[in-house]
Amino acid sequence: MMDPERLVRDHFSASTQAATATVEAIGDRIAHAATLAAQTLDNGGKILICGNGGSASDAQHFAAELVCRYERDRKALGAIALTADTAVLTAAGNDYDFSKIFSRQVQALGRSGDLLVAITTSGQSDNVSLAVETALELGIQVIALTGKDGGKLAPLIANKGLELRVPSAVTARIQEAHAIIIHCICDLVELHTARKLM
Repeated sequence: MMDPERLVRDHFSASTQAATATVEAIGDRIAHAATLAAQTLDNGGKILICGNGGSASDAQHFAAELVCRYERDRKALGAIALTADTAVLTAAGNDYDFSKIFSRQVQALGRSGDLLVAITTSGQSDNVSLAVETALELGIQVIALTGKDGGKLAPLIANKGLELRVPSAVTARIQEAHAIIIHCICDLVELHTARKLM
């Protein structure tokens, strides 16, 4: 017979283990990602963020923390979730192809000096990969939050961007680690902004 409390404890234990493995594997890269984000904003650039499903929610969460605030009052920071405009998403999906729902927005909104954050647990999403390709062509820096083996996005971004790959094959654990990574970046960017204003 299933023990619900035991199942809950198992979930928390697995999440803690995945988070610990992630910081041990890529803690330095997460800190570097925060530096790239802060430099982008310092130089007048903006952060574009994309992903599908749960990663779309993460994209909007990330943008909200930057535009509004994470922990501290400070100036608004330029971030756009490419997952939020249903008219644009459905027009691009209908008139072109679902694979182009993010790349069309990168073409329209992105400029050299901006930063694209691409979120995908598997690295296999065609629309995310095409957004990354478009960003690189436009001279936009790219950070990819991935998991599993990095999928087809890993070789696409190799030596051209920064991949933050969660060392897990379980989608839920990857999503949880992505949320922590996003919070780390927001915290470090806010601390950087506060120091600049002092």
